Formats: sequence, structure tokens, C-alpha cells
Amino acid sequence: TITAAGKTVGEFKGEDLILTKGIASGKLNITSSGTGKLFYFWEMEGLTADGSFKQEDSYLQVRKTFYNRFGQPLKDLQNIKQNDLIVVKISLANTQRNLVENIVITDILPAGIEIENPRVAAVPELTWIKDNDSPDHFDIRDDRINYFTGISDKPKNFYYLARAVSTGNFIMGPVSADAMYDGSYHSYHGAGRMVIKP
Repeated sequence: TITAAGKTVGEFKGEDLILTKGIASGKLNITSSGTGKLFYFWEMEGLTADGSFKQEDSYLQVRKTFYNRFGQPLKDLQNIKQNDLIVVKISLANTQRNLVENIVITDILPAGIEIENPRVAAVPELTWIKDNDSPDHFDIRDDRINYFTGISDKPKNFYYLARAVSTGNFIMGPVSADAMYDGSYHSYHGAGRMVIKP
């Protein structure tokens, strides 16, 4: 029997029991009786209601910085102009200096910007970028870019070009780096806000 905040939310009767509602708040208790073994699995994902997250580095360190098309750092993300080109640099370092494979870096975009070009080497005006590394693979979605890579002692840098398309005050999620097969290797950093003005 599974209870949440003192109320029964499910009972196991021999077939798999999957609960997706009624378990988000309060303390959960699982009680069993009889013979045999009972196994349970808990998975939780999503964003907090207030946008907070735990910023931490565990063996990996990921950071993102913003530049204009001429390589000058953007220090004020509260004053981006609509139609501006933004160069996003994502840096990954391994604090243990050992080989870590199968890392996925995910950068979720603020809603007001869109990825314009993930291959900055093909853009003539971005010749100031000298330390662009190639990931094993990358995947572009409407709201994010994912890089798949491994790392040892040498830091890696990845760049992509984005454009400010919509005006407004937007939440910017953190960039994250996770070793897909060892959750102890991870890093989350750099959430905030981006304001795009006409």
C-alpha cells in the first residue's frame, strides 16, 4: 500500500502499479505484508515551480558565456536588442582529469532567442573564434541544443550562433552537463533572465 500525506494513493495487487498523480507533495510511505520481495522504482523530473535549481559542480564544470558577433562579451543580458546576433560559448572542464565518456551537455534557450547556426566555423565574421571543439554529435531542438562528447584533462569549448527574435522578459535555464552512465559526474550553472527590447 502506498500512502501520501496519510491518504492511500495506490495498492499493489500482483501486477505493475504505476503512479503519476497524487504523489508530488507530502511524505510517501510504502508498506507491505506477506512473503516474497517487492521492488519499487522512483523517477522524478521537471522544473521547480519557482524556477530555482541547485547550482553545483560534481567532477565536471560547465559554463556559458555570451558574446556579440565581434567577440566582445555581453555583460548586460537585460538589454539585448531584437534581431541581435548572439554567440553562445559553452565551456566544459573535468576537475578530476580522468577520461569521462558519454557526456551530454544541454543548453535550454530563453524563449526569445532561436538558434541560427551551430557551425560557427562556416561564418566568416566569426574568425575570432579559435578554440571551437567538435562534439561527437549534436542535436538541435526548438528550445535547446544538446552536445554529446567525452572529456579528459583538456577543457572543451563549443559555440553556436543565436538570434534575438522576440521582445520580452524571459527565463533562462542553466546549462547542464551529465555523464549519461554515471550520475555523480554532473554540473549545472548559469540560470537567469534575458530581456530583449525593440
